[in-house]
Amino acid sequence: MREGFSEHWLGELLKVKGDIEFILVHPPGVNPSPVNDPRIKQIVCALRGEIIQRSTGFLNARGTYILTINCDEYLHPEVVTLVKDYFDRFPNSWVLRLARRGFPYGEREKLESPWPTIPDVKSLAICSRRENNSNLFKENNYLLEAPIAPLDNPFNPSALIGKRRDHKGPHMENFDKKVWKNELVQPAVKEITASMNVTGPIKYIPFWCLDRLLGLYIQAKFFERGKTIGHWLPEIAEQLRIEDNPPEYKRTKRFYFIAEVILLRNFPKYGYLWNLILAQATEVPGRAIDSLKRKLLPEKPSISK
Repeated sequence: MREGFSEHWLGELLKVKGDIEFILVHPPGVNPSPVNDPRIKQIVCALRGEIIQRSTGFLNARGTYILTINCDEYLHPEVVTLVKDYFDRFPNSWVLRLARRGFPYGEREKLESPWPTIPDVKSLAICSRRENNSNLFKENNYLLEAPIAPLDNPFNPSALIGKRRDHKGPHMENFDKKVWKNELVQPAVKEITASMNVTGPIKYIPFWCLDRLLGLYIQAKFFERGKTIGHWLPEIAEQLRIEDNPPEYKRTKRFYFIAEVILLRNFPKYGYLWNLILAQATEVPGRAIDSLKRKLLPEKPSISK
């Protein structure tokens, strides 16, 4: 997490009920929040960066399930009950995608409106692409099956010109904002951090972009072709609210390629990963130019009329 998160956000987080552990991983030099709640563990990381801070949090997590959120994202107070009910019904699932709703920065009144009732996952019907009825997901009373990513897709030469289509569909690539089984997360995180060793004391630690790297790494490590690994919750009742970044933390495009090349190092046999990495590589020059423009030509402040 970054410096300067609001105490209001932390207070809202602590409204979550049930058996839960919160792990806050601060960048170097930040004093932990003086909050008195036994469910909170605060760690000041030795290095700054999304990958190193989140990996530190993962390796200190003791729960059965793991969910990562940012310090501008809010959780439904009853989310623990929802997660428990889901995995009681689907004990072989790996992951549950929470329903989410976005809010512009500063719209506090809407952000703090009463939460909707959580869906009864014990009774929701299921739809899937496999059964050719995934269109029922739009009716908001169905769970949508999430198949494992089709990692064994063949390499597609069109990736060399930045065109990629095999990411489309109900499978999941990203890790964040989903509830995962910790027994799958722990070995994957340990392998990812070990893969950052170059030689001797030299390590290659990308600053950010753990999200898709970890989501696909778990699926590659435990790959079973055609396996259903989880579900999408219907969007009608959100369990996660996301406030847009404040102006000083404007979202920018990132160099995912720098981190995700670790996937190819460990799983070179999967054509899907070659399609992903090579398509990303074609974007590096353009994004590098955009990054230089932002540094050399800062945006002029807007003037209201």
